[in-house]
Amino acid sequence: MRAVGMRGSALGAIAVTAAVCLAAPADAAIRPTPDRSGEARRGATKIARAITTKRNYIRRASFSALPPFSNPAAVSTTRLAGFPLHGRAFGILASGDATDAGRDNFSPDFSSSLGGPSVRGARDVTILRLDLWVPANRNCLSIRFRFLTEEFPEFVNDIYNDAFIAELDRSSWTASDKQDPVISAPGNFAADTLGNPIRVNTVGDASLTRERARDTTYDGATRRLRASTRVTPGAHILYLSIFDQGDREYDSAVFLDRLTLERRQTCRSGAVRD
Repeated sequence: MRAVGMRGSALGAIAVTAAVCLAAPADAAIRPTPDRSGEARRGATKIARAITTKRNYIRRASFSALPPFSNPAAVSTTRLAGFPLHGRAFGILASGDATDAGRDNFSPDFSSSLGGPSVRGARDVTILRLDLWVPANRNCLSIRFRFLTEEFPEFVNDIYNDAFIAELDRSSWTASDKQDPVISAPGNFAADTLGNPIRVNTVGDASLTRERARDTTYDGATRRLRASTRVTPGAHILYLSIFDQGDREYDSAVFLDRLTLERRQTCRSGAVRD
C-alpha cells in the first residue's frame, strides 16, 4: 500500500498526473457531474457524451437515482487504469466520491458519505439512465468498464459487497435489505460466468487483483471488461447502477467508456475481457 499525500485539488475538481508514459493534458481533471446546482440532467448528458462513441445513439440522459451529497458521478479527462478508451474523457459512477478516483492510495478503507435513503434495500445508490436509439442495422449493445473497490481484499468471500449492474429497458435489481445479502438482478448483463453481479466476489475474467487498481485510490480492480447484450432497432433504455450493500462504508467505482451499437454475428450476454 502506498502511503503518500493527496494530490492537489481545486474547486471540486482533482487534477492528477497521468498514470502512463504519455503526459496528461494541462486541463486534465476529474470533474463532478452533476455539480449540485440543480443540473442533474445536464450532468448525466455530460457522462453520456463522454462514454458513447456516437452522440446520435443518445436521445436523453438522466439519473434515476442519485444520492444527495458528495459527487457520486464524474467525467474524467485524466488517464486512469487504462481509461479513457475513446476520445479524451470517460465516465465514473461511484458508491462514494467519484472525484477521489485519482487520489493517492493512502488508506486501505477509504470512504465518503453520500447520504440518502435506502433504495431497493441498497445504500449510496446511483442509477444512470440512458435513452438510446438503435439504428436499423445494429443488434448488439456493448459497454467497456472496469470495477474498482476499497473492499478488496477485506471482503472477498464476504456476503456484503458493493455491486455494478447493467440492464436494458427495465431496471429491476433488488438488494433486499441490509440484513439480507442476496442481490436479485434478472436483467443484469454485466455479470460474471456464474451470472453474478460484478463485485469483489466475481470469478473468471471478472475477478479482482491489486495490480489492476494501480495509480488509483482503490485497493483492487477487475481487468477491462466488455458487457454486451442483444438489442433490436429502435428506442431502448440502458440503466447503469452502482450501490453499497449492507452499509455505507468502503467506496467502489466503475469506469465507463466506449458504449457501442454494432452488428455482430454473435452477441452473448455477460461480461468478458475486452
